[in-house]
Amino acid sequence: MNTQHWINHFEANTRLNHELLLPDTACDLPEHVRTALARSIAIFQLGESGGGTRLRRYTRSIASLENLKGYQRAVDLFVAEEQSHAALLARTVTHLRGTLLQKQWTNSIFRWMRDLVNLEFNIQVLLTAELIAEVYFGLLSLRCSDPVVQTVAKKLLRDEMGHLSFQRDFLFERLKTLTPAVQRLWRWQFQAIHLATACVVSWDHRDCLRRLNITPADFRSRAVRCWQSFQSRLERRLCESTALDGSRVYSPTVSV
Repeated sequence: MNTQHWINHFEANTRLNHELLLPDTACDLPEHVRTALARSIAIFQLGESGGGTRLRRYTRSIASLENLKGYQRAVDLFVAEEQSHAALLARTVTHLRGTLLQKQWTNSIFRWMRDLVNLEFNIQVLLTAELIAEVYFGLLSLRCSDPVVQTVAKKLLRDEMGHLSFQRDFLFERLKTLTPAVQRLWRWQFQAIHLATACVVSWDHRDCLRRLNITPADFRSRAVRCWQSFQSRLERRLCESTALDGSRVYSPTVSV
């Protein structure tokens, strides 16, 4: 894994988030849209505001692996970028005259799940949230007319796409050591957890989605397509790696 690439990426990108200038305009969304949107974004803001304690604890267990050298530093910077997202979303909630949350039931479940198994499962839960966030911020950037919301949504959408690549690089390093049968088992449980999460989020944010003319069913459909795109890229890398390893093992030696 090219951890130095991600260290450089997060160092530069997090600084851009801190320096991002938002349009100096008052929110003029209709009241029923503003209140639903403020609550919805406040839930995402709470999810981005964690300190990464569990993730950092897990990464220490693999810090000595040669193929993941520097991963611990990259994760520290990744957590810092997530916190910069929380700050941007807090500014957005304030712009919408909403209230920041200290606790929320879906966020509590999410945090509980992350601590269930090991680093790989922790990353998978994070990844599931980021796949959902890609759909959510993509829709906000398209369907919400407020300039501040659009600016933040577009920036976070770009960042989440980078996060997906970061997590895919890590999962590739871990999954390539497993047998094809175990890889399939992992895929099935990942797919099931992602679909369940998409259903919960589409229900919990249904008022906001409908105010933006998005049905919960459409949100779930987009989330499934996003997962399929991520998974197909991951599996393509795994197949290419297997083929390459096979050619190295079985290709005949050429005598000169």
